Amino acid sequence: MDATKRGDITQSGRVWQFDKIRRSISTASIVDGLLYVPDFSGFLHCLDAKTGQEYWTHDMFAAVWGSTLVVDGKVYLGDEDGDVTILQAGKEKKVLGEMNMGSAVYATPVPAHGALFLNNRNQLFALAANAGTK
Repeated sequence: MDATKRGDITQSGRVWQFDKIRRSISTASIVDGLLYVPDFSGFLHCLDAKTGQEYWTHDMFAAVWGSTLVVDGKVYLGDEDGDVTILQAGKEKKVLGEMNMGSAVYATPVPAHGALFLNNRNQLFALAANAGTK
């Protein structure tokens, strides 16, 4: 939106519009000109932040309540089935991994102190950033 415009700002100030978001309570992440926005229907969209062009959509197959975390070239997102999906950040969709946390993941993961903090419905996990690497 260009807030310097007058009148119905949704019309006069619109820079672009993307109409494939179903319902969303999530906050978008913007990194390197790419916008990652999940919707409640379980879809994660990757868009060009300047033009709104869609690069890809990923189906989580479950409702998404939280927001994406984009860090170290990876996009993290949890869903209502307890799955946390890790995708490569970028214009090409590439799923790097998925793990199930045992119950619904409603919150957004948080990186701090060399770990990824992630909670499901009733537990909090601190996952080592270098887990699985030598």
